[in-house]
Amino acid sequence: MLILNPNPCIDLTFWVNTLVVGSVHRATKNETTAGGKGINVARACQTMGMHPALYLTLPKLEGGFYKELLAAEGHDVEYFDVDGEVRKAVIVNKAESSAVTVINGAGPAISKEDWQEFCNEAAKRVAPGELVLSMGSLPTNFPDDALALLNKAIHSVGGKLLIDTAPVAFPSLQNEVVDFISPNVEEAEALLNKTSGDLFIPNDENVEARAMAAAEALYGNLAKNVLVTAGSHGCAFKNDSEHWWLPAYVIPADRYKSAVGAGDSFVAGFAMYVEKHSSAINWQTAVRYGMATAAASCETYRAGGFEKSRVPEILGSDADE
Repeated sequence: MLILNPNPCIDLTFWVNTLVVGSVHRATKNETTAGGKGINVARACQTMGMHPALYLTLPKLEGGFYKELLAAEGHDVEYFDVDGEVRKAVIVNKAESSAVTVINGAGPAISKEDWQEFCNEAAKRVAPGELVLSMGSLPTNFPDDALALLNKAIHSVGGKLLIDTAPVAFPSLQNEVVDFISPNVEEAEALLNKTSGDLFIPNDENVEARAMAAAEALYGNLAKNVLVTAGSHGCAFKNDSEHWWLPAYVIPADRYKSAVGAGDSFVAGFAMYVEKHSSAINWQTAVRYGMATAAASCETYRAGGFEKSRVPEILGSDADE
């Protein structure tokens, strides 16, 4: 498995006793880590004993610091150097509350020439049949055919591509169809409504019906396999022969810490199962592994840094080794 992270970030995580817009706060704790959706996926895979390769664009300003942060985690990683500054993400956890506030910073601009080279270099690292995950937002000012170029590059060497990115990037797929997409329900609806998705306010009404409808609408237009996740509610799936909904696993309330990165852990669990069972994939079991990994991730503040034993515990009789 190869994981691409085209727009990595430095995660600045703070814990506060209260959070009031327009006020000055003093954190009770703070942490700085190498971030990006691809990093979260790699961390979850590593927790489960799998070590996928990582290929990242990396801006030169603060790039050295980012490498130091990531090196401490022991990943198999290579970098594609670009101009600019590593973007930042600010994560604020409110004490004694499940509420989390996240501000995702903008990344550096990238030229079409650099993006094309990144796609070509990524393809050189892909074996026929290998699953490639492109995780997270694209750099600022990405080419209007950015995802189309990436999809063509990966498919040209026989790879399979899963894209999990911001709704604003999907028009750059143009008329290409990828193998997998995994938006959450709000992102899926933003795709269908052609909105930017700059602000998501969770809406828990009619979640199953909305996710199923979104999966149906996106299938064939953007992807051959569509997964629409809905957090603690569950996941909808649609491909050429299946269309269904599975409810999520429930963890004890006293174990819950944060849902930040849970969607990335879902992708990790799903992708690990697909890689392991590529010759005969049970899609419902693959989604169950994704949801169990996501649930375990909610028991820790660091995305993907959960206890390995929790995934089979959460799966219970649904486990398929």
